[in-house]
Amino acid sequence: MALVSFKYNLVFVKTQKTAGSSIEVDLGARLEESAVVTPVYPEPKHHIARNFETDAGVFYNHMSALEIRDLIGEARFAQMFKFCVERDPITKCLSHYHMLRNSSFHNPDGEYRLSWDEYVENGNFPLDIDKYTETVSGNRKVIVDQILRYETLATELPALLKQRGIEDFTLQASEKSEYSKRVLVNRSEVTDKQRDAILSAFSETQAIMVNF
Repeated sequence: MALVSFKYNLVFVKTQKTAGSSIEVDLGARLEESAVVTPVYPEPKHHIARNFETDAGVFYNHMSALEIRDLIGEARFAQMFKFCVERDPITKCLSHYHMLRNSSFHNPDGEYRLSWDEYVENGNFPLDIDKYTETVSGNRKVIVDQILRYETLATELPALLKQRGIEDFTLQASEKSEYSKRVLVNRSEVTDKQRDAILSAFSETQAIMVNF
């Protein structure tokens, strides 16, 4: 998913399991009719995707900041305010695991049956660092202007949008939250070994979050 508003000079880059679909539904409804609003899958009620097919190419769900830059042009991209959201790696992986197991959209035939132990061992974690960085001379460079914390999103996002001219924004949608209602594993059940494996995989992301 992506949101691009030329009226508010704003770009939202979606990351995994960070309320991205809810942000697109609520914020997309507040943006101008000519804004780029990509489809969400599964499709929520009252969400109106628009203007995502352009002469330059197609904006699509979960596209990276680099891909957005390629479509709107480097000069315009540099002038716009870009933001995304990141989350504590442990809770992010727990949410991702529950989606893979419980979502009828992502697991329609119930064929994904990995246990939490197997999920961690498999290491297919929801890493998003490539969504909001580029590699220059072997070094990671963040190419968004702000990375919001999922844990403080309810206050950080309205404050950010107010600065961009969007007043009184509240995040009301709870898209895909149902995936975690059938609890298969709690954070308290994550072992030290599993925690270390997840944090190791997210070490580069964590370093960015500390220093950003």
